[in-house]
Amino acid sequence: MRRTLIAAIVVAGAVRPAAAERLAVQVVEVAGESAYLDHGRAAGIVRGMKIRFGNVVVTVVETTEKTAAVELGGAKLAVGATGIAEVTPGAASVVKTLPPPRPAEAFRGAWPDLAVPAASQSPARVPLGSGRAPGRAHVAVIGHAFATADRTGVAGQGELRAIASYDLSTERPLAADVDVAARGFTAGANGGARVPLFVRAAQVRYGGADAPDLALGRLRYAASSLGMLDGVRAGVRWSSFEVAAFGGIVPDPVSGKPDTGASRFGAEVGYDDATSAWQPRVALTGYGSTWDGELDERRLAMTASARRASVSVDGWAEAQMFAAGNPWGARSLELTGAGATAQWRRRGLHAGADLTFLRPERSLRLAAALPAEWLCTRAPQPGDVPDEACTGGDSWASASLFAGARGARWSLDAIGSVGRTNGVMTSYDSSGYLAGELRFGPRRVLAGISGGRASFASWTAAHLGLGVVLSRTLDLAARYRPELLDYAASTGPALQHGAVIDLHYAISAALDLGVSAAGTLGSDRDAAALLTTVAWRPLP
Repeated sequence: MRRTLIAAIVVAGAVRPAAAERLAVQVVEVAGESAYLDHGRAAGIVRGMKIRFGNVVVTVVETTEKTAAVELGGAKLAVGATGIAEVTPGAASVVKTLPPPRPAEAFRGAWPDLAVPAASQSPARVPLGSGRAPGRAHVAVIGHAFATADRTGVAGQGELRAIASYDLSTERPLAADVDVAARGFTAGANGGARVPLFVRAAQVRYGGADAPDLALGRLRYAASSLGMLDGVRAGVRWSSFEVAAFGGIVPDPVSGKPDTGASRFGAEVGYDDATSAWQPRVALTGYGSTWDGELDERRLAMTASARRASVSVDGWAEAQMFAAGNPWGARSLELTGAGATAQWRRRGLHAGADLTFLRPERSLRLAAALPAEWLCTRAPQPGDVPDEACTGGDSWASASLFAGARGARWSLDAIGSVGRTNGVMTSYDSSGYLAGELRFGPRRVLAGISGGRASFASWTAAHLGLGVVLSRTLDLAARYRPELLDYAASTGPALQHGAVIDLHYAISAALDLGVSAAGTLGSDRDAAALLTTVAWRPLP
């Protein structure tokens, strides 16, 4: 009896499965909805096994001797993530060797020769017109017309702008870009700015993203933080780094005409890594300029941005050196501007903050084109000095917080801002805005409130409106806006009535029309305005 019992225990121990063991696994690669691990069948991982990565549980869908693939199913796993697998040694299926494939000679003559369809068909010829390589030309035409009418009269202006890019060669990265606008004016304060033709870009460029590049002509941007330039820019790229240099003459800041009296030159270093988690982009630009043969601007500018998942961050800064005894009362080195914006977006929610610091633009070139009070705050001088002089230290600073939410039938957005102005005196301003929308099929209700205070006035306003989608191509909205405007020097607030009508018509896939009509009535002002925008993109 005792021998029988001992034998039964031995047999039970022999057939009992081996105890499960905890195995640490690591993600070595992620592709689409699949992740790949650093262990496979040899470690006891089999198909159908569940593996836990923190709060995420995934299923093994395929294995090899040393690796395994799991299905993410919408979960997020990064390369390097570690998890725990409960494995049983020896439980992995044995690899079965398949019989060798049949040699290709074994299939010779298995299929008969196929008759080419063109040998037995006679299709009719259809004229297709002149051929053109696809994607060589890109064209967009944008038209703006704006008109106002008030107690002083009627004024208006219009612009027809054409933006085109054309690949001059299909074998080499040679292309031309043009951005030109025809304009018309009925009135305006600055006659020198009302030129009938304004050219924003007219350049020939050679090179691609991974090759040395050269641009010659009127450049829309000389650098990441620098505007138009009549000259040349050359750059070269190594991996994620780019180095470029530029030089030429600066167009007139008001009319855009070439101006041989001002030149600009500089260099830029950039870093752009689209493969990293944050996808950083940083550009550092140093440049100088001359005016009538005299050294003018000496600046260093920086722009930066980064984005990861739901978070984005952008920033910029600029510093300028000034000559001793400059007419603006500026120090030898000043921070002329800086700003930063951080934003978060996820599943219909968004929130963010913005900070900005600015000083007036100051240079000999601008001083020759603009009134002196545009460049600095001027104050009377003591004694018998008749002229006013710049006080120095002019600046503006602002901070804003914004947030919003979206649902299937509603949306809500809010923003609040505070600002500080430093000139002859220091003043502060603040404003807030809250707006929402409710949607009922093709109809929607619009509502909002706003208010603010500055050194010279305060205001409180609201708006209420209706919108309707009349068809798949036509959208119409109308809003009424009452406003209480209270000037610091007035005896009480004045009530203003405003109305706005917006229309958007998608005439075709390449042609859009937008019209906005606004009117204001009240003791402070009576005015009407009309803005029309047409966008036509005939080529991709």
